[in-house]
Parts: sequence; structure tokens; C-alpha cells
Amino acid sequence: MTYALHSELTGQPVETSTAIYGAERAVAEALGLTFNEPAPLPPPLPKPPAQNFIARHWRGEFSLPRAYWINHMLLGAGVGAAFAVLGLQINSRASEQPLRWLVSLGLSWGVITLFSIWAGVGVWRAASAYRRAGKRFWGVAAKAMIALGMLKLVYSILFVAIPQASEICEIVAGDTRIAAHQFKVLNNGTMLDFSGGISFGTAKEFETMLKAMDNVRTVRLNSPGGRVAEAQKISDLIRARGLSTYVTQQCASACTIVFLGGKQRFLFSAAKLGFHQPSFRGMTGDDQRAAVAREAARLQQRFGLSSAFAARATAASPSAMWFPEQSELLREHVVTSIVLPQPPKPVQAAAPAQPAPAASTAPALQAAQAMYPGAAL
Repeated sequence: MTYALHSELTGQPVETSTAIYGAERAVAEALGLTFNEPAPLPPPLPKPPAQNFIARHWRGEFSLPRAYWINHMLLGAGVGAAFAVLGLQINSRASEQPLRWLVSLGLSWGVITLFSIWAGVGVWRAASAYRRAGKRFWGVAAKAMIALGMLKLVYSILFVAIPQASEICEIVAGDTRIAAHQFKVLNNGTMLDFSGGISFGTAKEFETMLKAMDNVRTVRLNSPGGRVAEAQKISDLIRARGLSTYVTQQCASACTIVFLGGKQRFLFSAAKLGFHQPSFRGMTGDDQRAAVAREAARLQQRFGLSSAFAARATAASPSAMWFPEQSELLREHVVTSIVLPQPPKPVQAAAPAQPAPAASTAPALQAAQAMYPGAAL
């Protein structure tokens, strides 16, 4: 039995080489048999439709309208809303737990990226099938929208996600970019002096200092600013203790929030208060507008400043600074009093000392020399 006949009986695939057909035909003719060339194999059967929703969309098996409007747009909006709510819950105390904030940010952007890739590939493949059916316009339009969405995703990762993550990493690492700060206890424990930047953890240090100082009445400030959340915590501590605040040189940016927490707020005549918009790396335009609105509301609702002053205080860009005139600070009750430098007191000539009897000074001299050997009196 020839190979071809055996193949027909067993149903095994037949090679379609012309040389093999020629050899088989020659053998069949030599035996006086009729050689029938085998029919070519049928094309492979199409893959059965996937039963899993995720796999079906990924393969582009859904219609283009469903893939784009339902799977991509509607489902994407639902996923975005769910993660926004979850992010608010996780990040409600982010300023106290920056590591948790960083993990939450990474998970959120990871899910956004995976979903965008899955949805985009599914719509792209559905659009290709749509074009093969002769409906070219909507297929091209859908692919164009997916391409723009992917470009926006890449831009957001590069200019939003990565800068935000780097900023949080700096906080976790100790905020080394912000100027170092120090505390000093002055005037027999009645004044606490704070100078330098307001970094993560400063509020906790400030609280520890206040707990150890029962007699403190005034907090003296000299700071270029720093973390807004930390400044608000310090401001709340000052307000709770009913302390006064005093600026002798400069208090700018987030430092002004600390200053405004004072019950009485003193400003040295040569000192300045500086205001500008809050900032954080990776903020979008919407984020910046929301942060400005929150800061303006803080100045009005928490500190009782006018809407006009709050608007000017948040108008300067993060890289600029607005220094109000002292007359305006007094008028707006930002400052309760301007401290003028005290003129030096005239030095009066001391009256010549009257020599005391030797008998009365000898014991004092002996006592001093005994206490401080080598002292000259």
C-alpha cells in the first residue's frame, strides 16, 4: 500500500511536496493503479471565543461600540472613581504616615497603567476588526483616541506620578532638602525660639518641647517655611496653649500658618511676613487650583482674614513671594502689634566707691579666693 493510500485511510496529514507527489504517481503507474492527488488540508479552525470577559476584551472579540464605550469609558470611570475614594481613605492621614502614602500612590498608578493597557489593546483590536468589515471611519477614530490616551498616560507617569513619588520619598528619607531647624529656650523658659525649615516630624518635636516647658508664653519664629501639614499642627498646638507668636526677622510660606496660630502676634519693625501658593511636586493644574482654594479657605475660616487678603496671599506663584506692608498686616489683624526697637539707655557715671574698712572686706576676700582659687579681686 502506498504512503498516500495509507494516509487516506488513517486520516494523517499529507505532505504537499511536488517531489513526493511525483514519486507516488510513478509507483502507482508502475502497479497499474490510479493515483489521486490528495486534497489540501483545510485551514485551521478559528479559536473558540473566550468565556472570560477580560480575555474576550483583550482579544478584541467585542464589538467596537461595546469595547470603547462600555469596557473602556464606562468601566474606566468606575475604576477611577473607586480608586479615588479608596485613595482618600488611605491617604487621610498621609502627612503622618508618608510610607503608606507612597505605597498607596504606587498601587494606584499601577492599577491605572494596567487597566489603560488592557482597555486600549482591546479597543485597538476591536477597531481593526471593525475596519476589516468596511467601516473605516469609526475604526480610525477609535484608534486615534486610544493613541492620545496612551500619550496622556505616559505624560502623567513622567510628570505627575514620578515627581510625586520622589517628593514622598524625600519626606520618608527625612526631608533633607528643607533647611535644618533648631529650638532654643530663652528668657528663663518663657520663650521658645524656632528657626529653620519646617520638615516632616517638626510638629512632634515642637509638641515635645512644649510639654517640657510649663512657663513658655511666646514662640519666636524665623523660618522660610516648609511642609504645610506640619505647620498647621504646630499652629494648632500654639492656639491650644494660648501662646503668643513673635517674628524678629522673617516668617514666610508655611511659617505664616504657625504665626497666625498665636493669640497675640508681634512683628518686629524690621521683620517681614511672606505669603504665596502652596506647592508639591507633580501637582496638576487642577491639583494646584484645589490647593490654592483650600489655603484661601484656611486663611478666612480658621484665622478670620478677609477674602481680599486671602486672595492676594494665594496669588503669588510658588516661586514668588508677597510681602504685605505692615499697615496692611495691622489693618487685617494678621499682626496685633508692631514692636519698635528700644533706644539704648544712657549710661550714668558710677559714683566713686568708698573704701571699706579692711576688717570688713577681709572675710569676703578670703571667701572668694577660697571658692575660686587664683581669682583676683
